[in-house]
Amino acid sequence: MQLLKGVDMKNSLRHLTQSELAERWNKSIHTIEKYRCDGVGPSYLKIGGKVMYRLEDIEQYEMTRLFTATKGAPKDDIPKESMTLSDAMAHIQTRPMRRR
Repeated sequence: MQLLKGVDMKNSLRHLTQSELAERWNKSIHTIEKYRCDGVGPSYLKIGGKVMYRLEDIEQYEMTRLFTATKGAPKDDIPKESMTLSDAMAHIQTRPMRRR
């Protein structure tokens, strides 16, 4: 990577490709593409025909998928990439309980 004069690389935005995200999540590139087509997962950029994911969006999405127990975990269709963490938590808390 070439360093640019006057650019702080530590504070610059990091972007991941589809293959880098697939490797991070231990998924196939096809699965990452399917998630994107289905509207699941983090927001993405399309630059010059290439799909890129901002690291901050990936980390925010991962936080919405963080659980401490399987009981009460939301279904995959509930937290969307456009939801903030507080929105997702409010949604989980207001869901009706399932009867056994």
